Amino acid sequence: LLEKILKKKDKIREYLQQNIEKINEEEIKSKWTAYNPNPKPIHHLAADGSFYQKSYLGFSLIVFAGYAENTNPNSENISSFTIGDIFPTVIKKTEHVKTLATLFMFLCEAKALLYLAKKEKPDFIIFDGTITSRFIIPFPLSNWFTDNEVENQINNIVNELFKENIEKIKETDLYFLRDDIIKPIFTKLESPRKDYIEAIVSKFAYYEYLFTLYNIFKLEHKPLIIGLAKTSTGTDILNHSLPDIKLFLNYIDELGYSESVWQNLEKLKTSLGELQLIDDKIFSFLYELNIESFYAKYTLKNAINLIEVYQNPDFGTIRKEDILDYLADMDYLGYNYPFKLKKVDNEVRITSSDFEFIEKQLGLEFS
Repeated sequence: LLEKILKKKDKIREYLQQNIEKINEEEIKSKWTAYNPNPKPIHHLAADGSFYQKSYLGFSLIVFAGYAENTNPNSENISSFTIGDIFPTVIKKTEHVKTLATLFMFLCEAKALLYLAKKEKPDFIIFDGTITSRFIIPFPLSNWFTDNEVENQINNIVNELFKENIEKIKETDLYFLRDDIIKPIFTKLESPRKDYIEAIVSKFAYYEYLFTLYNIFKLEHKPLIIGLAKTSTGTDILNHSLPDIKLFLNYIDELGYSESVWQNLEKLKTSLGELQLIDDKIFSFLYELNIESFYAKYTLKNAINLIEVYQNPDFGTIRKEDILDYLADMDYLGYNYPFKLKKVDNEVRITSSDFEFIEKQLGLEFS
């Protein structure tokens, strides 16, 4: 294999650099607006999450966390909040362990962000990654956990539990793991089993996550909310096989921003589980979220990001220039995106050595 790769290396390099399609440079430039940002400090908050998962004989273990950090240019103090937990699972379809871990991680990130945003009231909130990616996470299915046909039974229990507890859910804890949820399941199930219970709490976690996102977008002080991604596969603007972000990076030498693409959950064909049956108000709000997406260069000509903006209907359209001004004021320290996002990633990251320590505490180091 290595010999074959060495023989083909020049051909592979040529293929990666080759433009088979005819690229119209003027068309690309016509989709770009030049703008040199005027850096403006702003009270901002960034959040990120992390997870580590491992499968053993008969079960899997998921460790997950979320971290948010608040920076106010008028104060020297930086405040933060962390939330996380551990989830042992007998999930049968282990290919879905990572999906489940991602859901729990997103929930922790959202909880940390919401708690700190309520406390500190920042003017600007930054998700690490796109806003729309927060909604693409699949709804957990019962057949991930069991081969028995119990989807309707379990969904009915989850829907009932969530309606009973929605007013009690707080951003300071993970409600789906509380005894308030676990204990009633035993009375609602005809024959309590680990796989059924895990299916129920995982579905509850999904709705708890959507409820937390809803509360972020409904924050009373109405901050500007964006998602910032370093990569993208989108081709909606230029319609080439190469991603738009790559073409704008290669052919645009000026700071500025691209044309916009508008998205909502209906366009993304995201179902949100059975949220409409549980709370139609929350479902309708999330489904109709108006998200503006565009590409931007705001510090270096050879660095580009995808930016998604929640266009809050309670105030006028947000100017791209203002967003670039705020981002341009942040420290970058050689990265192609705000160092703040790198910092929160470093703070929350669960490493292999962290997980090895957890394994030792649980007596699983030789499993």
